[in-house]
Amino acid sequence: MHGRLRVFLWTLVSIHVAMFSSCKRQPRGGKVSRIISLSPSLTQMVFSLGAGEKIRAVTKYDYRPHSVQTLPKVGGFLDIDLETLLSHKPDLVLLTEMHSQIANSLKGAGVEYMELRTRSIAEVMVAITRLAGRLGLPGRGRELRENLSRALTPVPCGHRPRVLITLGRNKGSLKNLVGAGPGTYLHELLLRAGGINALKGGVASYPRLSEEELVGFDPQVVLDLVPPGYSMEPWRSVSFQGKVRIELLTDKTASSPGVHMGETLKLIHSLICRP
Repeated sequence: MHGRLRVFLWTLVSIHVAMFSSCKRQPRGGKVSRIISLSPSLTQMVFSLGAGEKIRAVTKYDYRPHSVQTLPKVGGFLDIDLETLLSHKPDLVLLTEMHSQIANSLKGAGVEYMELRTRSIAEVMVAITRLAGRLGLPGRGRELRENLSRALTPVPCGHRPRVLITLGRNKGSLKNLVGAGPGTYLHELLLRAGGINALKGGVASYPRLSEEELVGFDPQVVLDLVPPGYSMEPWRSVSFQGKVRIELLTDKTASSPGVHMGETLKLIHSLICRP
C-alpha cells in the first residue's frame, strides 16, 4: 500500500513539474527576431534604432513609418487581442505602464516583454538606452539619444506667450477636454519652445478641464491638439478675459512622446511664437 502511495505521489510531482516547466517565461537575453509593439512611440523607436524589420505586428493607432500601416494589428492601445498577439509568436513584446493586465497575461504565457515609459524627455532617453541594449544596438542607441538631444535644444521666443495646451476633446465641442500640465512631455516641449504653461502644477499631470475653468487660466494662446477635421468653432463659446489666439495642432507626431519630439518642438514654436 505504501508503495502504491509513493508511486502516486511521485506521479503528481512529475505532472506538477512538467506543467510548471511548460509555463515558465522564456529565457531573457536571447536574440530578438519577432517584436510586437503595443505603443506607436515604441514602434517608432525600434525603427529609429534600425531594427524595424523585426516588428511583426502593431496597434491600429500606429502610423509611422508608413510601412507599419500594412502590418497585422493586435487591437487598439488598451483593447489588445491576446489570442491574436500570441498567434504571431513574438519573442519580445513592447508595452507601457498602461498595459499591466496584458503584461500579466504575457507573463503567464511565458512571453518576454519590456515595459518602457515615454511620459517625459528623460523617460524617452532611458527607454532608448534599455531598448537598444536589449536589441544589441548600444551604439545606435547612443547616436539616437545624441540626435534627439540636439533636436530638443531650446528655441527662443521673444515675447514668451502664456500657453494653454489642450487635448482629448470631442469633435464639435469642448467635452472631455484635458490640459497638459507640469510633469508631461508637452509641458517640457512648451518651455523649450519659448512659452509659459498657463496650467500650474496640481494633482494630475493631465487634468480634465471645464469651460468655466478655462477663463481663469488667462492664456494668450490655446494650443489644441486634435485630429484632422476638427475646427476651432467650439472655442468661440469661451468668454476669455482678453484676446486669445486659438491654434489647432493636427499633426499626429505631437501625440507621440518619443524619438520625433524634435519635430513637435518646432511645430509648437512655430504656432505659439506668431505675432
